Amino acid sequence: MSSVKRLVYAVIHFLREQSQMDTFTPDEQESLEVAIQCLETVFKITLEDTHLASSQHLIEMFTNSIQKNDMLPLSCSLPEGVVKADQLKDEGNNHMKEENYGAAVDCYTRAIELDPNNAVYYCNRAAAQSKLNNFREAIKDCESAIAIDPKYSKAYGRMG
Repeated sequence: MSSVKRLVYAVIHFLREQSQMDTFTPDEQESLEVAIQCLETVFKITLEDTHLASSQHLIEMFTNSIQKNDMLPLSCSLPEGVVKADQLKDEGNNHMKEENYGAAVDCYTRAIELDPNNAVYYCNRAAAQSKLNNFREAIKDCESAIAIDPKYSKAYGRMG
């Protein structure tokens, strides 16, 4: 029950912050206060129960969770899928050398479908997209690569 209480405490803290913003009408602020009171009553907690506080803000936890989950495939990649994805990357690299950028984009796209958590595939596709003057797509791919691996300097350079 303590993890549930910690979650509810974080929600209450979040709702209190929201209720103090000027973005809500008085009626909406009152509704937030009622929601807070209901949660406090049902779970028998108050903001004075600081031992329930998390080191991370609820929005940060949610954002981090979404970013991680957005990068995960719906089903776990099978080893043969990862191997095939790497073969497609190599094939795309060969197309890049031959200046066949459309085929390269296709190969990298198929690699991403098999292994969506590999930053290199997105970054390579960004290079091919750039060669095709598809700069918005290239930027999106670089952003995807950086979301997967924030330390991947090549993606930052390519995005520039």
